[in-house]
Amino acid sequence: MNFYKMLLPLNLQLFSADLGGGGATPPNPKDQIDLKKLQTEFSDSWKSLKTLLDQQADEMRTLGGTSTETAKSLQAIETKITTYETELKGITDKYKEFEVKMNRPGFGGGERPKSIGTQFIEHDSYTKSNGEPTGRIGIKSFFTKDLDSTDPSGGYFTGTERMGLIQTPDSDLRIRDILNVQTTTSNAIEYILETGFVNNSAIAPEKSLKAQSDITFDIETASVKTIAHFIPATRQIIADAPMLRNYIDGRLTYGLKMTEEAQILYGSGVGDNIAGIMTNPNIQNHGGIVGADTRIDHIRRAYTRSLLAGYPATGIILHPSDWEDIELAKGTDGHYIWVNVVSGGEARLWRVPVVQSTGMHEGEFLTGAFGLGAQIWDREQANVRISEHHADYFTKNMLAILAEERIALTVYRPESFVKGVFTAAV
Repeated sequence: MNFYKMLLPLNLQLFSADLGGGGATPPNPKDQIDLKKLQTEFSDSWKSLKTLLDQQADEMRTLGGTSTETAKSLQAIETKITTYETELKGITDKYKEFEVKMNRPGFGGGERPKSIGTQFIEHDSYTKSNGEPTGRIGIKSFFTKDLDSTDPSGGYFTGTERMGLIQTPDSDLRIRDILNVQTTTSNAIEYILETGFVNNSAIAPEKSLKAQSDITFDIETASVKTIAHFIPATRQIIADAPMLRNYIDGRLTYGLKMTEEAQILYGSGVGDNIAGIMTNPNIQNHGGIVGADTRIDHIRRAYTRSLLAGYPATGIILHPSDWEDIELAKGTDGHYIWVNVVSGGEARLWRVPVVQSTGMHEGEFLTGAFGLGAQIWDREQANVRISEHHADYFTKNMLAILAEERIALTVYRPESFVKGVFTAAV
């Protein structure tokens, strides 16, 4: 029987029993404990800890560190929680001794009792609130082939250290953010591709024939592609650590974003690959750097080519290493050309937003009218599912945590995009 599920909701008095003497000793006032009050104080402390952790996260973002006042508050609340755990452990030991004397099954050996943290997240007052863990749970390194809780010392989630999981990294701006995004219920998108435009517009004198311009179109089809991956985990580790489930969800979704960006840029269009923008043979190629031009000059000239095609650029995609070189560019006197190192600067070049993406190959770049020239179609937005119906997972108490999305990419105006490289032009 779960000790805390039975004990915490009640206001009980501990007592000792001597079966050999044939009776129970009356309760000692010193041993009387208001468990309901202890439970409330314990729960309130966890809530306070969550508030402090949120405050610490805000300070890390805005100040770059934790304030002295917040650090002291965190230390105080953690000391208080440790005290509560010590008291609860004393209650556990006394009750266990009593059950052994009563010859109750499950005591005096056998299954190892669960940790205080696991007892807390399994308690009715927690599970009914649909909340997330409000404290930090000690974790060893568990990113092996499978996520499981098998460990001689009682599992990865026992121990006295409390620390939060590192948040899933994310960028401020992604390629998806500068593209037009629509949903679809189809498995393929049929769209009109503009392949040529001859502008013969001219002054038309009265009663004269008007000039004729020409636009040519092709009908293209972009099929929906699936991007997915999964992580195996034991049922126990997901049940014992709800916060880990949320972390895995975010991590898997982040992995989809990375693959999505690589496909949007360099997808070959062969088989189950998306036809990317950089591999489209009809986009403009600005080539390498000419003469004494810098990287910043080179991007500006590519921007002009997009503008001359009638499509002002709305984004520039760079590899983080190339963006670093641009930000660190200095004049002859050693001052930074682009940025003030004290305040930093908005990620823009020539008034155009810059997207840093590891999906872009180092030494290459892409600019263009992303909102007008191409579009993402979401057949199934990124989602995470969990199931035991995979291989022999049911019999092994294993779960598959799967992240998946289904998307298509249509490039309506290839000439609205201009790519280039940072090597010298041949």
